[in-house]
Amino acid sequence: MKLKKLYSLRTDFTIIGLTGRVGSGCSEIAKWLSADSFNEEFKKSVSRDSTEAEEIKYRICVDYLSYGANWKKFHIINYKDVLLLHLFHEGITEGKHNLDDSIDKIVNIIFQNGNSVNSEYTNRFDVNEDNTLRDSIIKFLKDDIIWFEQIHQLNSDDLHQFLKDNKSKTNIFNLYFTFFEGFSKTFYSLLNNHNITKRTRLMHDLANNLRDFKTVRTLNPQKKDRSLEYIYTVAETINKLIKVWKAEQDKHEKETKIVIDSLKNSLELMYFKEKYSAFYMVATNKSEEERSLYVRQQLESNYKNLGEEDRKKHSDEILLLDESEYDGGDFNKGEFSSPDTENCIQKSDYHIYFSNFLKGKKEDVKSESNYEILNLDRQLIKLISLIHQPGIITPTGIERCMQVAYNAKFNSGCISRQVGAVVTDPFFGVKSIGWNDVAQHQMPCNLRSVSDLISDNPSSLFSEYEREGGNFVDTDSKQKTFKELLSEDYEMLPDVQDNLEGKNCSFCFKTVQNTYEKEKNQVHTRSLHAEENAMMQITKNGGNGLKDGNLFTTASPCELCSKKAYQLGVKKIFYIDPYPGIATKHTLKNGIDEKYNPQLIMFQGAVGRAFHKLYEPFLSYKDELKILTEISPKHRSNDNIDDFTSLVSKFKSDPSLLKKLNEEVFKESQ
Repeated sequence: MKLKKLYSLRTDFTIIGLTGRVGSGCSEIAKWLSADSFNEEFKKSVSRDSTEAEEIKYRICVDYLSYGANWKKFHIINYKDVLLLHLFHEGITEGKHNLDDSIDKIVNIIFQNGNSVNSEYTNRFDVNEDNTLRDSIIKFLKDDIIWFEQIHQLNSDDLHQFLKDNKSKTNIFNLYFTFFEGFSKTFYSLLNNHNITKRTRLMHDLANNLRDFKTVRTLNPQKKDRSLEYIYTVAETINKLIKVWKAEQDKHEKETKIVIDSLKNSLELMYFKEKYSAFYMVATNKSEEERSLYVRQQLESNYKNLGEEDRKKHSDEILLLDESEYDGGDFNKGEFSSPDTENCIQKSDYHIYFSNFLKGKKEDVKSESNYEILNLDRQLIKLISLIHQPGIITPTGIERCMQVAYNAKFNSGCISRQVGAVVTDPFFGVKSIGWNDVAQHQMPCNLRSVSDLISDNPSSLFSEYEREGGNFVDTDSKQKTFKELLSEDYEMLPDVQDNLEGKNCSFCFKTVQNTYEKEKNQVHTRSLHAEENAMMQITKNGGNGLKDGNLFTTASPCELCSKKAYQLGVKKIFYIDPYPGIATKHTLKNGIDEKYNPQLIMFQGAVGRAFHKLYEPFLSYKDELKILTEISPKHRSNDNIDDFTSLVSKFKSDPSLLKKLNEEVFKESQ
């Protein structure tokens, strides 16, 4: 009996989103997933006589994917292609579907943020500085107008509604997936060859505009409308294109396997998580040094017309833009249209860390040698096997411990960032769990409110300093306490109760205190960090030491926690996302002899919701094997055994028979 139908929801429809910093490997993963066939080389890399559990797991996954039609390739939807589709659709719409007017509108959008137009913008295409590109674009679009004939078919101001109404039409499928994706690649090459940094900035601006205003046009750049009305504009377009793809595959009884390269806004990420049960968010990363090297090598390989100085300049500027997109400063201020790659990584389901130089095979959990980084191949083979066949293998010790840390973070009452941590022995036996929160018998920040502090009810929830302390000079030169300033700030907020919509108005003491002091001091935090909390739980209850053990944290440790881990003799620190600071270079790598330095290792594997989706079997494997093979152990009778049993019974009933038998045996032996 086959169980294909049982797993069809997993095998026939899968969406994978990719996120990561520039040069971290998103394009490499997308290329791997879109391969036409499962690479025969993977079979050769399997060790058939290995007795190591992780190597056997790898063999099981390879054997599964290499059998028959189990490997199903993915189609790549490039985020930047979707942005370009919006640009051309809007240009043609504004141009009233007239060729020359449409070209004029498209060019105008590309150069809208040039330095000569608005001095706030830098590194954007400018009509004066980049006039040669302007001429090249116009010539390119006039020389072959097939682009106009194709995109002209999107004959509606509302792109989303049009794609929804026409999702089953083959001509619309061909428009995007047969024509436009190739056209986009050619058009981007034109922009890249002129100035890749400005092309990167253009995509950044178009994405922000669409998420802000539902248009590629820059509207009111001085003051953004913080409405979330259009935040899912690009995500919704991708969603409609997925439905167009699926409708066409359904006609031919084919699977829908899509990889989105790449998402950098965490609200878009959550859109797909909520939209599709079959969506998996994959975060990828490399070391900072290797990412930077990759960007420089790509520039050198693809843009040979650039000199060394120009390549360095472009590389530095691209990495600088990546830094701003990663930390999500604007996003955290409420400008939700901005990229926030750090949050995307934190919210991802599956984490990939790999190196193009270090090619490890397994997790080295027993010896003292360095941790071996898993190949990209091995990490993806494992992921796809588990998506198709949940529970086909079990989690690694590293995944298991990080999942505990991940679950622990939701206990945190911190309103800034929830972090979980676990400390284990060298063999991943959990010793203690912690999360960032206030000390025992103090009230977490998320359960306190500004209004309670103002009314002083109940007073025991707030410190004496919060109620009476602080000596700050206000703008009117009067001395005021912490409570007085916070009360004024709160009461000055317009429509605060309506905006809260019944939610509790908590506050972060550290942030407020630092603002009033005009400082940036971590010591003001009320909470213990997750890592120190986990380590302190052991001493609190008289537990064993942590020497040579492991620390798992959903965010790499700060300088303070790093010092504690170093002092306790922690050997390996596994983390999901780097914490900003100098902990690694200043603390963790500061031993007199480097052999004492803990290893800082970026997490590889499944965590959070995906941990359960990937590792929870549909039914017990024993039952599945019985159904698939129809093999069941059966009782078998044996005549010889029955005769022997009968003979034993006779000897027991007549002992003289046994005596006679012994005499005969003795005679024969003589």
